Parts: sequence; structure tokens; C-alpha cells
Amino acid sequence: MKSGTVIARPLLAAALLTLAACGGGSGGNAPPTGLQPTLVSIQDNVFSVSCAISSCHTGGNPPFGLRLDPGFSAGNLINVVSPRDPDPANPTYIRVVPGDPDASFLIQKLDGTQTLGNRMPDNGPYLTTATINVIRQWIQDGALP
Repeated sequence: MKSGTVIARPLLAAALLTLAACGGGSGGNAPPTGLQPTLVSIQDNVFSVSCAISSCHTGGNPPFGLRLDPGFSAGNLINVVSPRDPDPANPTYIRVVPGDPDASFLIQKLDGTQTLGNRMPDNGPYLTTATINVIRQWIQDGALP
């Protein structure tokens, strides 16, 4: 029995280290430390580090007009129809629908359920499920700016 316990501990430790190393995928790992379901926190911990970076959603000519620099996110997300929407008169692709994360194009783009365009961040690494759930909670709570 003792020898089995001695062998099992290193195997358990190795398994735990392997799980801990899987931080960048879409698993349920913890969100960044300090991330809260507020736009300020999401801006600081997600948009500014994963989205508003060189050649992405920053500067004067961001893709599809979606600028996610500090001070621009709310005005470019909340109740804004994506310019890619095929029928702007009856929009399907509203970037953030306050109170309805499932109808929010932002959530669809982050979790890979979108039917238009690519999952974001483009080519990954994708946000963890835990991080997306914090953004989802912000939207559920009314997506206050």
C-alpha cells in the first residue's frame, strides 16, 4: 500500500500541474485577478490587453469601427448594431444588448458561437470561459458604462 501511495502522489502532482498550465484556452479557469463585471474592470483586464492592441480594435481606423480603447468601448458596444449586419433595419448583430448576453454579438464572437466573421480575439489565444462569464455578467446586469 505504501509504495502505491508514494507513486500516486507524484502522478497527482503532475496531473494538477498539467491542468494549471492550461490557462489560455476556453476552459473554466479563473478570470484575471481583480476582474469584476464592470466596464472599467473589463476594460483594464480584457479589452486593453486583448483587444485594443496594435492592428486590432484601437486607433483611428479599427476593424468595423469597433474601437475598444479606454473611453471608446461603451459608445462602440452598448446598443450598437454591427456594420456587418445584413439587415440594419431589423438588426440581428447588436454588439451588446443590455440584460441579454445571449443576444449580444460580443459574447457570440468571444465564445465562438457567432455565425458572422471569426471568433475573437482573432486567431486566439481565446478568453477563458471564466473571463467570458464575467463579461456575460456585466451584460446581464445591464451593461452599465
